[in-house]
Amino acid sequence: MRSAFREKLFDAGDVKLNVAEGPDNGPTLVLLHGLGRNWRDFAPIIPALAEDNHIFAIDLRGHGHSSHVANSYRLDQYSHDVAEYLLQHLKTPSAVFGHSLGGSVAMWIAANHPSLVTAIIVGDSALSAEHFEHSSYPVLFASLHDIAVQGGAVEVVAGKLANIEIKLPGLPESLRIGDFPGNDDAYLQAWARGLKQVDPDVFTAAFDGSFLRDVDPDMMLRKIQCPTMLLQANPELDGLMSNAEVKRSLSLLADGSHTYFPALGHALHRHQAEPVLRAVRKFLDGIRRKTEEMKTTVKDN
Repeated sequence: MRSAFREKLFDAGDVKLNVAEGPDNGPTLVLLHGLGRNWRDFAPIIPALAEDNHIFAIDLRGHGHSSHVANSYRLDQYSHDVAEYLLQHLKTPSAVFGHSLGGSVAMWIAANHPSLVTAIIVGDSALSAEHFEHSSYPVLFASLHDIAVQGGAVEVVAGKLANIEIKLPGLPESLRIGDFPGNDDAYLQAWARGLKQVDPDVFTAAFDGSFLRDVDPDMMLRKIQCPTMLLQANPELDGLMSNAEVKRSLSLLADGSHTYFPALGHALHRHQAEPVLRAVRKFLDGIRRKTEEMKTTVKDN
């Protein structure tokens, strides 16, 4: 994967974004990672997606090799950076696949810059501030903040990640992250390598609520007109989307669809790539078929 992808810095004004570009094998597909990760978090599915897409995978501000900007990690700020990249660098509207934080960014851009996107895929992202605040994630992000501040060797950081305890719905006791399905040593070390590049402030913005300041999720969803697929992890396995939120969101979206993964937690493609890859490919293929049909209809008329 590394040999086929080239990383470059893009000047988005306040920040420089690190962007990994793959070979031009088809329509553009932009990948946006989750909080505390970087573009390589998509490694399990990038090779397959790159077979028939032109991939642009972005390190969001405060992550990976992109700029750190203290106390500047609100959703609109993340989204402005990416929108600038789409506007200035990509020549045609793009499909965007965002996981967690990246999914929230994708929704914001689709709502506020509809001409920049053809479709969005939202991977187990927060759909309301209220649900997020009552989930296990504020506690998790506080722990990740402390680990990021402390630093240390990859193995040390991975060990600390494994020992974080969070409470899951339906379980009487907290569970170590290292005991979650799929969270083996390789997964934890990859997470640790990404965490060592993160500005700890990104977690502060998440658990103190400033990340979603001045954001009306329902208004944002109503404004999204492009095809949108929600990828929902199992809420009993630390999935961030609740059933009620998904139902409400689908009622607000102009063209929404939904895929549920009962055996997967929040990490989705990091734990099991194939089911996520099938859903993403099916969705993108459907969008492209509709586009070709519309072009044919216009030409015939």
